[in-house]
Amino acid sequence: MENTVSKQIKLITFKVAGHWFTLPMNNILRVVNCPSSERGGVLSFGVIQLGQHTVQLLDLYGVFGLGASPPEQPPFLLVLRNRYQKMLWGIVLADPPDLVELPVAMFKSISTDKRFTPKKQWISHVAVLSEQTISRTLLVLDIKAIFQPNPLTA
Repeated sequence: MENTVSKQIKLITFKVAGHWFTLPMNNILRVVNCPSSERGGVLSFGVIQLGQHTVQLLDLYGVFGLGASPPEQPPFLLVLRNRYQKMLWGIVLADPPDLVELPVAMFKSISTDKRFTPKKQWISHVAVLSEQTISRTLLVLDIKAIFQPNPLTA
């Protein structure tokens, strides 16, 4: 019997308006409690102040046309570092994200052809995660596409 070990990848998964997104763990700087407006959270303007750092927000609700809006006072903030521009970016979350380790072979690449909708270009891979009676489709956000000099909008 051949002993094959599938390469694993650590991911952060999170739910936004009923859709499951994921990012490789190495793209995540940290997960923090989202500050209230009295403590630097200005969600309506798309920025949050964390100490001396300004975090710009990625509006996944708007970009993907999810028919919902971010929670008014989200409890969690997923902080990403844009290595290309040395800036901090954040995604507000209503629920805490999950850390999972999955085989790389589970993920299927999707086309990022420029003729398709711009929002699809932010997704690089897709996978279906099945656990007992629950099945989730995971959409892998493409950090390079998101942080291009002129980010695409819906």
